[in-house]
Amino acid sequence: MSEHRSDTKNFEVITATPERLPVSPGRRHRSWSREAKERIVGETFAPGANVSAIARAHGLDPSQVFAWRRKA
Repeated sequence: MSEHRSDTKNFEVITATPERLPVSPGRRHRSWSREAKERIVGETFAPGANVSAIARAHGLDPSQVFAWRRKA
């Protein structure tokens, strides 16, 4: 029952040339005016306000609004 078995593995090397996209598909950077930041942060200080919900309502990440609150 001796069977010859090879321990070699076969593999294929794939080569590719990276191409740059004409426009980045990622998120775009937005700038907020001081007045807009103050208005959004002001909403978060209302009794019972949910900072995360307010951030999402304005299309922001909650961590960004928390950072604005810390600076305020």
